[in-house]
Amino acid sequence: MLSTLKNRLTLALLVILFIVGGASLWVGQVGMRLYYEELTQKLNQSIAMYVTAEHKLLEKKLGSRATIEQLAHQAMVINPVVEVYLLAPDGRILSHALEQGAVKRTHVDLDPVHQFLSGKASFPLRGNDPRHLDRDKIFSVSTIGTPEDLQGYLYVILGGKLYDDTQSNLEWSYIRQQTSWAIALIVAASVLIGVLLFQQLTRPLSKLTAKINDFANNELDVPPDNNDIERLHQLFDAMADKISEQFDQLRESDRLRRELISNVSHDLRTPLATIQGYLETLLIKNDTLEEQQRAEYLRTAERSCMRLARLIADLFELSKLESGSTQPEFEQFSIAELMHDTAQEFSLELKQKQLDLKLQIPQHNTQVYADIGLIQRVFENLIRNAIAHTPESGTIEMNFEETPQRVQVTVADSGTGITDRDIPHIFDRFYQSSEQPQRQSGSSGLGLAIVKRILDLHGCRIEVSSLVNQGTRFEFDLPLQKQAS
Repeated sequence: MLSTLKNRLTLALLVILFIVGGASLWVGQVGMRLYYEELTQKLNQSIAMYVTAEHKLLEKKLGSRATIEQLAHQAMVINPVVEVYLLAPDGRILSHALEQGAVKRTHVDLDPVHQFLSGKASFPLRGNDPRHLDRDKIFSVSTIGTPEDLQGYLYVILGGKLYDDTQSNLEWSYIRQQTSWAIALIVAASVLIGVLLFQQLTRPLSKLTAKINDFANNELDVPPDNNDIERLHQLFDAMADKISEQFDQLRESDRLRRELISNVSHDLRTPLATIQGYLETLLIKNDTLEEQQRAEYLRTAERSCMRLARLIADLFELSKLESGSTQPEFEQFSIAELMHDTAQEFSLELKQKQLDLKLQIPQHNTQVYADIGLIQRVFENLIRNAIAHTPESGTIEMNFEETPQRVQVTVADSGTGITDRDIPHIFDRFYQSSEQPQRQSGSSGLGLAIVKRILDLHGCRIEVSSLVNQGTRFEFDLPLQKQAS
């Protein structure tokens, strides 16, 4: 329910308006009471003085109950809700006309009394209510006697028991009901207007969130979030990371493109120059060349054409592997049969170079789960690389060892080996060792890069160990089960 910004804003507005409405009702009631008290006290501030001035007999019979009852009767004629008390100069309650036990206090604080009599007090001004120990009320007060001979105070509470009873009966009066209903209607109208405004204001955000969610479901791996703002925040961060990653890939691709163009231009130039040179020689000296020389020139041009074709084919293959357009098609197949078939392809080249290819294959039929075509390409490139770097009468070995989850495949040779400085770079495209300034005939320089990329697509690692002039060993593993996909 609170997943959208509109709903959260609506709830927040509802809470705020309820608080504001309640506060307005409370402030209105308090303000009304303060206004009533100020008005009442100002209208009745002289009531004590009038009563005192009219009844001079107080000076003779100070504190007599008959006098107080008479004064109370006279005051209540003027204002029915007042209560009259006779105070001593120190604030002690001397007499009153209330029923027995109604008065809880014995003294009244004289500070409000003095403020009232100074004429500088701000109304409403409250003093102690003798009926209660914890309540103050507005009052009127007048001195009895002269300033030189102060006999006490006539202390008049302007909201006595009758006022309290009437106020209790009017706790939920018609005016308060109407005020409450008016505030409730204002709150309801404000909520309705707020909901409509929020709906209009958040509609573009909702559409944006829906579009980004659709994009994220297809392109980004972001966990769902009930909060649309947090969801946008997560998706923005994910898209920023994705864009940054793509920029890095573009920069890397651009670097590789420039490197590829540089390397390709160099590698294409050599066979093309060879072809062009021998063909020009044949055209110019065809009549003077012997048949054997002419055949040798043609064979050399043919080898250069074959090298050029292999280079172009490897470039296209590596480009497809790196672009993602080629994806493995996993299936179960016999690794032993594939190794045997691949070895058969090179029987003629092995015989010409007098190399011995040994297949150490277990008797049982081991099935692996991979792309048979791509794995065959791995074997072809590794064997071709071994043939190119193994001198005559050398040996090449192919074998595998089965583990509970995977098959460990090994291709080793007794060739020239690789230096420790070159091993980290042998899978780079067109890498040329400083120990081998001239690339082997027929090699494109991309074979091991293709091997690495194919095994990366299978989620497999390839490891190399080598000793100079003793040979090189390539090891990689393939899965037995479907988990590789």
